Amino acid sequence: MMEINNQIAGCAIVTPKPENRRLTIVNDSQFKKQMNSVIDMREYLNIIVDMQNVDLIDSTGLGTLISVFNHGRNNNCKIKFCNLSAAVENVIKMTRIDQILEIHPTLKAAEDSL
Repeated sequence: MMEINNQIAGCAIVTPKPENRRLTIVNDSQFKKQMNSVIDMREYLNIIVDMQNVDLIDSTGLGTLISVFNHGRNNNCKIKFCNLSAAVENVIKMTRIDQILEIHPTLKAAEDSL
């Protein structure tokens, strides 16, 4: 469901690849489990989640993003999100989750924030 690229020392770049380009109740547990296992390895101080392959997110998916973000924070790992589709960004802004999550418009912007 996701691809991990270690392109920067101490930082993993994770690209979720959910079926149908949707992070919903149908597949969020798999994404959460995979992300938590990457965090639990304690190999990375930073993880950038490149959301380029996610076009839609539901409330369960939003909860999963917050859960992953908090799990990272609790394990001294900063989680950053980038490349949100307009629909995903609208949902995140509408629910004010953008005040919790660290969101960047592009992968480059997320990398530059390290």
